Formats: sequence, structure tokens, C-alpha cells
Amino acid sequence: MNQDRPMIGIAPGRVFPGTWWDMVELCQRLGFAGVEFKHELPFILPDRWGPEMVRRIAQLGREEELVFSLHGPYTNIGALLPNRWEEAVDEHLRALEYAEELGASTYTVHPGWVEKKYATPDLVARCRDNTTRALERMSTQADSLTICVENQNPAEADKAKCGFTVGQLRKIVDGLNPVGFTLDVGHAQLLDGRPDQFLQTLGPTRIRVGHLHDNGGEVDDHLPPGQGIVDWVMFLASYRRHRCTFPLYLELAGGADGYASGRDLLQRTWDELATEGDS
Repeated sequence: MNQDRPMIGIAPGRVFPGTWWDMVELCQRLGFAGVEFKHELPFILPDRWGPEMVRRIAQLGREEELVFSLHGPYTNIGALLPNRWEEAVDEHLRALEYAEELGASTYTVHPGWVEKKYATPDLVARCRDNTTRALERMSTQADSLTICVENQNPAEADKAKCGFTVGQLRKIVDGLNPVGFTLDVGHAQLLDGRPDQFLQTLGPTRIRVGHLHDNGGEVDDHLPPGQGIVDWVMFLASYRRHRCTFPLYLELAGGADGYASGRDLLQRTWDELATEGDS
């Protein structure tokens, strides 16, 4: 199978010390192909962010042919109280306006959750239904990009989440054909240790974004690929086998060295698989 390398970008987390513009500069300096920005604190503080920066980034992206995505705020779109649900959805609708301005190709959303102490089966089911309702409203504003629902981290003990298994995710988006998926490899590893199978059973053609990071199997560490127990050979072999093309964003807790080392491991693994497949 002769298949080009996947697009690899960066998705800096909350500990990143700079602004969205600094992320773009890091992307270019390290030779990555794109950035997934997070529309959340601290990046959207008034002194660190604004519409002018968004316009500058969008212009640079067009000139340099960079790929951009936006990760929506960590608001609870499955909230059980109507006023909290409306506030969460409204925050996403505002963020979607900036995603369109950026020229983002995708917009990632986390499904809702219920505090564990209140999490009866009935309330979790309502949370899932509210998540679907939120996605329905949001999809009416997504003109030129795809909204993508991410598989959640199953390791947080204080929350009963409604979207960390394949079955739960499919139930959330059932009937919402414009809505795709963001596959978080680290979260899938924490679930059952087989991100490659998660990719296959979720549906490769509907996955539009990949979040790549490693962990030791118990905590959502966001380590560079190769520093945990994720089987990257198996994951990339599945990606190749299904002829996937969705971008892969390194979503790491560390600095520039981790991005570079993670990218290098992925590319070496890809090239080895290509050699084996073409021999």
C-alpha cells in the first residue's frame, strides 16, 4: 500500500505559556502542518487574544497553506438544568463564529457529563439527549466546517460521562449526519488499551480529527508518543489499512521537544510500515 504520510499538527494544552499566535510560530518553526487551537482559558483572556489575532492567523494560514482546527470550550453541553445548558451552548456558538473566521476545517466538542454523586442511569441518559440537542443547534451554525464529537477521558472518577465508548458516541450522533468524530488516542488507550480497534469500530470514514498523546494506562498524562504504553505501530497500521486521511494533532502537556520527538517517532513508524507493506 503506497500511502502518503498523514498531516501532523500540534494542539497545545492549557500549560502552553503563549498565545494562539505563538502556537502558529511554533508550528512553523518545527515544521508542522497545522494547529488545533483551544477556545478556553487562559488563551482567550482579553490581554492574550482578540479578533485581530484571529484575522492575522487566518491570513497566514491561507498564505502558508496551514491546516487549522478549533477545540471548543469545556462547557457541559449535557447539563441537566436548562439555564446551564443554554449558557453552555451559547458559549459554543460564539466560539464557532471564530472557528469560521479562522478558516478551521473542524470544531471539536466534548459530550456532557453528570456529577458522579447524582449519576443515576436516568440522569445520564438525559445528559446524553441534551448533548445531542446541543449538537443539533450547533450544526446549524457550522457552515464551512465539521463539528466533531470527541471520545471522553474515562479516568475522571468525579464525573459520569456520556460519551467515552464507541456505543455511547454513536448513540449521541445517531441521525446527525453532518457531525463527525474526534478520536482521542490517549482516551481510547485508557478505556481498553486498543486505540486501533476503537478507530475501526467507531467508523474510520466519520473520524475527522485525531488527538495523539501517550500515557501509562491509568492517568490522562498527555505524554509524547513513545513515552507511554500506546501501541503506535498498531494504531498507524489501522490508520493505513483503512486509508484514513484525517489530521493527527499532537496534544501534549510538555514543550517543543516533546512535539518534535513525538512527530519523529510517528514518521519513523509510518515509514517502516510503508516499507513492509510495499516490499
